[in-house]
Amino acid sequence: MTSETERDAFLAQPHVAVLATLGPHQYPHAVPVWYLYEAGEFTLTMSSGSQKHRNIERCPNVSLVVDRRERPYYAVTAMGVAQIGDSPTYEWFLRLASHYLGVESGTAYTASHNLANSVTIRLRPSKYIIYVREREPFRQAIPARSR
Repeated sequence: MTSETERDAFLAQPHVAVLATLGPHQYPHAVPVWYLYEAGEFTLTMSSGSQKHRNIERCPNVSLVVDRRERPYYAVTAMGVAQIGDSPTYEWFLRLASHYLGVESGTAYTASHNLANSVTIRLRPSKYIIYVREREPFRQAIPARSR
């Protein structure tokens, strides 16, 4: 069992998340994204008009998976309704980029972006699923079903 404090501390680290939306042909559309997690809310950004943006406009129900892929394995799936906002501010985007790249590279990365062509997405999860695996994982090859 993990506490909310442990979960929030994990989510505050610069992990690359996977955002899952419902694509136009009713298949999941999953993409890696950067995010900031503060006060129980994820904020991320994307290009206005991108596939993930259009998917959220059509169906705002999303899942966001944040995981650690080395031992001890840990993953959080956050589910909820995404809210589309305005373009990110320069200051917010600089915090995001610096969180992942460090201050120097984050500043250069921020300067290279046209933020006017982006939107922010906020997700205050209605549900979390947490996976913790501290032991060596069970390994078994399972063949894919043929079509």
